[in-house]
Amino acid sequence: RWRVLHLALLPVALLLLALVPPGTLSQRFPFPSSCGAITGLPCIFCGTTRALYHLLHGEFGRALYYNWLAYPLVAGALGLALTNALELLFSRNFLVRIPRLRLTRARWYTVAAGFVLLWCLQVYLAISQHKTELLNPRGPLYSLVVR
Repeated sequence: RWRVLHLALLPVALLLLALVPPGTLSQRFPFPSSCGAITGLPCIFCGTTRALYHLLHGEFGRALYYNWLAYPLVAGALGLALTNALELLFSRNFLVRIPRLRLTRARWYTVAAGFVLLWCLQVYLAISQHKTELLNPRGPLYSLVVR
């Protein structure tokens, strides 16, 4: 059921992302819809909706400008869709062969440190490239980082 649901929902989600311009999404919510609007600095995924929109329209440079994580996100989604389709077609579970990682305390710390470094990279890219649409000068963290 999961595989069929995933294969049905992925095209619908991609179609919605392609049809709804990201600038109109903020008009539909009465509150700030991103952590960048609240804190002043972009989070790891800030700009991903815009990036996916431009990526689905073939504007690869604009997608890269807004958030480079859209590329691995789409690649992972398409890879998972292909795997699910092959599993349904051949009635076999291909993902069971992937070894499972044991999550030790050290690995959790490593993952957390990786997310912090990724966030620092996103903030640096937003500030250095003057991505004003991802920054909020009225946010509390903005005044600490940007001078």
